[in-house]
Amino acid sequence: MFTARFPSTYQKCYKVKLICPDGVVLDFGKKSFFINIKKLENTIETLEELEKQIGRLDLTKYLDSGKQETRESSTSVVDESDILGRQKEIEGLIDRLLSEDGKNLTVVPVVGMGGVGKTTLAKVVYNDESVKKHFDLKSWVCVSEPYDILRITKELLQEIGLTVDNNLNQLQVKLKEGLKGKTFLIVLDDVWNENYKEWDDLRNLFVQGDVGSKIIVTTRKESVALMMGCGAINVGTLSSEVSWDLFKRHSFENRDPEEHPELEEVGIQIAHKCKGLPLALKVLAGILRSKSEVDEWRDILRSEIWELQSCANGILPALMLSYNDLRPQLKRCFAFCAIYPKDYLFCKEQVIHLWIANGLVQQLHSANHYFLELRSRSLFEKVRESSEWNLGEFLMHDLVNDLAKIASSNLCIRLEEIEASHMLEQSRHISYSMEKGNFEKLKPLYNLEQLRTLLPLNIQQYSFPQSKRVLHDIFPRLTSLRALSLSHYLNRELPNDLFIKLKHLRFLDLSGTFIKKLPDSICVLYNLETLLLSHCSYLKELPLHMEKLINLRHLDISKAHLRTPLHLSKLKSLDVLVGANFILSGRGGFRMEDLGEVHNLYGSLSILELQNVVDRRESLKANMREKKHVERLSLEWSGSNADNSQTEREILDELQPNTNIKEVQIIGYRGTKFPNWLADHSFHKLIEMSLSYCKDCDSLPALGQLPCLKFLTIRGMHQIIHYRPKVFSVSRGFDV
Repeated sequence: MFTARFPSTYQKCYKVKLICPDGVVLDFGKKSFFINIKKLENTIETLEELEKQIGRLDLTKYLDSGKQETRESSTSVVDESDILGRQKEIEGLIDRLLSEDGKNLTVVPVVGMGGVGKTTLAKVVYNDESVKKHFDLKSWVCVSEPYDILRITKELLQEIGLTVDNNLNQLQVKLKEGLKGKTFLIVLDDVWNENYKEWDDLRNLFVQGDVGSKIIVTTRKESVALMMGCGAINVGTLSSEVSWDLFKRHSFENRDPEEHPELEEVGIQIAHKCKGLPLALKVLAGILRSKSEVDEWRDILRSEIWELQSCANGILPALMLSYNDLRPQLKRCFAFCAIYPKDYLFCKEQVIHLWIANGLVQQLHSANHYFLELRSRSLFEKVRESSEWNLGEFLMHDLVNDLAKIASSNLCIRLEEIEASHMLEQSRHISYSMEKGNFEKLKPLYNLEQLRTLLPLNIQQYSFPQSKRVLHDIFPRLTSLRALSLSHYLNRELPNDLFIKLKHLRFLDLSGTFIKKLPDSICVLYNLETLLLSHCSYLKELPLHMEKLINLRHLDISKAHLRTPLHLSKLKSLDVLVGANFILSGRGGFRMEDLGEVHNLYGSLSILELQNVVDRRESLKANMREKKHVERLSLEWSGSNADNSQTEREILDELQPNTNIKEVQIIGYRGTKFPNWLADHSFHKLIEMSLSYCKDCDSLPALGQLPCLKFLTIRGMHQIIHYRPKVFSVSRGFDV
């Protein structure tokens, strides 16, 4: 938007903005879609004409922050089950990488249109075993737009395990030294920059590598490929046969196409319309997977959206059709994800809690279902598993991210993308890249009372304290906030009155901060539903009046070393408690019956000071077998030797977890024998076990009978005299 010296011109410019109030969902219907496209074309023409008048009318930009969007490195993880029809390209690229051409550095461009599978091809080759063995160092960096040499250099250094700072010259010297004399493979993914000088400056960082070093560059632009190297590998569209194979794999899933000839006939025609583009094929197959009627498939085939002239490559129609097929609730949830930048890896847990906090979905199980449906439609792609409870990392393809931005109509936006004040006024959900000294960056939010979500993203993997001016002057004014994150800010304390005016807050993420104490004002957040305190290693206590959080449903205190016990019975609405540490003692600590009354434990559970448990009956009160959502269990004893080894064994016997357990850690157990449950074959999900400093134990159970055990750690067990033959089964492949 432009501020004009002529009011009429300003008004004309202001009128052309597109307004989408809270809760409105864009619908790409058949007729309405073409009408909206025509309106949009007229709007663009008007804006272009106004832009031409800037010089003539002496207009100045109202808000031009000069900010640039920062993008996180894309991941090199790939699902190889989706690689079809690319064997020739894979072999050709591997041959280029392993060839000895006598050069210190060779650049291999991989070029093709969006959604054709360039990045997927590079991932497959990057993870090939022969390629891994050939190079001393490997690094994967997403370049994308805008071109940022400082960020690229930082990420390259981090990938090869070197420390970084913000001095570009020092970083470049360090990178040269790190690569000197080594054979390396670097992937520069999604390159758009056509400036030869900037490319030459970047290439000069790599010239000191050993003979045989290679760089893969993926790009949509032929001009970039020509500038960077010769002999580009062109990734074309898939053949009709391969397209159909990929399409039916995703659309028919567990059904046999030959048993549904009518669906097969229509499906082949739909696959043909995708023009051999893997992304389009998977997205449309994701729509049809849940549709069993041939008329539903024909509706997709006959949609007028295919006729859009501007969508001749087949990608946009497929995405539009997928979006149009979503229920209204799912459309809102998908559009919300425009808050994430391209190539950003986001966690499922965070997304669903943000949806709930903003009223897009009411229940956790519904949010999980929505997320899984978006994933099944290939709108979300899982790229990495996580050891944390129910987590994993996901991303959206660039073009899917673009669709989310269109659907959100500036309601969900990155602060770095805001170029005019009207965009700020329209926004309800904002994310931004964490930087040192955030006050100036966040200053435009000062009067943004309608803001619902404020989400910092630690893209550079650097942590700083949040500005005190932001905490005192900006946050308290955002009185409509439903979701606020301060995650990974290194503040040791927060203003005691920070939350007094934020009474609508439903989601608060303080994980990974250095805070020692929560401000008392947190207890006025009677609408708060989710509180994340994981990895708050300096946090020693919680406020005394936590019971005032009458709507708190989800509390994560994993790896937050709280000294004082939680009075869980006072949190009446609590459904999920993650990472609880139960410290058993007779001086105001937890008792076994307290643990037994808690049925909402998830993820990890630690029970400490077990030497204070008297006998089997007391241990039984913990009801451990009923805690079916606990996946990681740690049992710890400390103190003197046991008076009765048999009693100790009985106590541990009654602490047998549910068969859903995945990891068990036992520390300082004082018995001489372990109970039989440690080797019970019914623990079909148990993959990791650790037995440490059980100094009186003289034998081990038959751990080889555990069907899925992969990792076994035994330390400080000096009294072991013998073990059963099945302790280490020769047919098993677990690591000891």
